Amino acid sequence: MARRTVDVTQVDSGDLRDVTGLWLAARVDSGSSKEAASRCVTDGRLSTALRRPGVQAFVARLEGEAVGYAITSENPFGISPTAELTIEQLWVAPDARRHGVAKGLIAAVLANAERAGCEVVVSNVPTTSRDANRFFARLGFSSVVVRRIVSTTQLRRKLAPESVETGHELLRRRRSLRSRAFAAPSRPV
Repeated sequence: MARRTVDVTQVDSGDLRDVTGLWLAARVDSGSSKEAASRCVTDGRLSTALRRPGVQAFVARLEGEAVGYAITSENPFGISPTAELTIEQLWVAPDARRHGVAKGLIAAVLANAERAGCEVVVSNVPTTSRDANRFFARLGFSSVVVRRIVSTTQLRRKLAPESVETGHELLRRRRSLRSRAFAAPSRPV
């Protein structure tokens, strides 16, 4: 069986329909609710992000149907001493995987990086995605940095422990409560 031809095009900032539809599918595929993802689209956050300077979007099509996308940004202050292009998001519809769609998107990203004079292409890959890590490793991407993230509320709690019980105080209180709960019943004398 012959492999279907993958057609990748750069998205014009005026026509983001295909990217928007695929982005919604990717968010739902990653566990977000459709309502939360839809809010990002209806309030304009996605289109605003895609219109920022240095941000490019690519759509891959199989037989005319949009099945994958990549979003990149130029990052002049990344981990490399030279300008780099970062793959912010890459997603392929589950039924279109293993047909060369992601490779086609990466080829378009590479061509864009070379046109922009970037010597390095970077991709942030979730550590939990074994298939994605293998895919990027096969293409020569190596692990350079561990990127850690935290919610602002959790970081606030960690930075301001006086507003939340410290670990030692919490442990002491739990042990005290536990010892009272398991104390032997008192006998009348």
